[in-house]
Amino acid sequence: MKPSESIASASSSNLSDDSTLRDETSTISTTLTTASVNSDNSVDHDLDKLISERHSKITTTCHKDSEHDPEHHSKFTTWLGLLKKFIGVKDIVATRISLPAQLIEPIGNLEYWNYNDRPDYFVCIGDSDDPLERMLAAIRWWYSKDLKYVKGKLVKPYNSILGEQFFCYWDVTPPSLDDNGNLAASPGVATSDSQSKHRVTCINEQISHHPPISAFYYHCEEKGITACGVDHISARFTGTSVKIGPGDRNKGIYVRLEERDNEEYLMTHPVAAIQGWLKGSLYIVVGEACIITCPKTKLKAILEYKEERWLGKPRFAIEGKIFKYDPENDDVKKLKCVDEEAVLCEVHGSWKGEVHAKIRQTNETRLILNMEAIDPIPKTVKPIAEQGPLESRNVWQKVTAAILSKDYSQATKEKQVIEERQRQKAAAAKAKKEEFEPSFFKLPVIDGQPELKDEGIRVLKQLIGTTN
Repeated sequence: MKPSESIASASSSNLSDDSTLRDETSTISTTLTTASVNSDNSVDHDLDKLISERHSKITTTCHKDSEHDPEHHSKFTTWLGLLKKFIGVKDIVATRISLPAQLIEPIGNLEYWNYNDRPDYFVCIGDSDDPLERMLAAIRWWYSKDLKYVKGKLVKPYNSILGEQFFCYWDVTPPSLDDNGNLAASPGVATSDSQSKHRVTCINEQISHHPPISAFYYHCEEKGITACGVDHISARFTGTSVKIGPGDRNKGIYVRLEERDNEEYLMTHPVAAIQGWLKGSLYIVVGEACIITCPKTKLKAILEYKEERWLGKPRFAIEGKIFKYDPENDDVKKLKCVDEEAVLCEVHGSWKGEVHAKIRQTNETRLILNMEAIDPIPKTVKPIAEQGPLESRNVWQKVTAAILSKDYSQATKEKQVIEERQRQKAAAAKAKKEEFEPSFFKLPVIDGQPELKDEGIRVLKQLIGTTN
């Protein structure tokens, strides 16, 4: 679940490393769809770099330098005034109000929110021969996947248009563990040919506009691991916080390990709230629980996010247990209902700090993750000049260029052009009784688990680098 999107929705060829531009969020030269090339490639190159630098700033602690700017305070005041109008509205996501450009972060929603901030932890989920260790690896990835919300700044990206697409990849080196199973330092990005590299690819597509739903698919060919799901949320403003939860189409994240006889994990989303509106300093709190089930190993984890106190600073505390369960007869959803004799491991700590696991059999406690010691790993994205007409950076490039130049009047005009074009397309499709057909994902999506079409598989192979 992505807290930033609740704000967003509530308001409105060959792979070649030769031409790779690597700053913070990298760009690569490749062609996945028919490109619409700008006549001035130098302008596009500069915009690619500015987007990359901006993205790095908002997803790491670098953003704190700008929190005291007058512009930041002005945006916050405007946001609060807008949200007050939604008090009592059951689901503000459905309103899809169009916002002025000065309130928007110049980055596409599909690019910003992705659930894979640490793909190096993703690739090693299936490494161990021990089912308990694989569950712990899945938990490590679960907490790290939204690292941007721990280290970065809450922003409102562009609302995705219907059919919008985003592709990227990461070349990563898996983290290492010491002899006791503690997480050692992880280089994350592979920086030399001598390091083992694993490519993780990402395909995102907006498959519905009303309600807003996107589908995602992450894959590592070398490790035989895939994660997929749909993103659909509901949100409401209470007057003091924005409450966010998964929508009814959102069943969680499915992780499949091909090399473990297609062992599958389903990770359900907790609920979250954006608080701090009255003090002018926003932060996220998470509630209820994430439940991870693996029917093949008959292991289940309940990871509860502890309720914050009314007074004092938030603790962001977590508590969880990994235990044996019967997939055919299971209704346990809370820690207090877990049979203690079935427990194999306890998890505790902070989802913003250190996460520890205590193994019941050996009584040893180990560090499985330290959120304070890591940052999101930059994506590799092809240049705007080589992107197809529906790829995110290309769709929004004129708006982005105007926002980065602080020409908000022009940015709002360009944004309205895109929105009006979408309304016209929707009206024409309705008049012809035509249903939208995604380019890369099959419809309908069953149980929130999207499947790639042949075209999606083709693009996946291109990102991996196995076809032209």
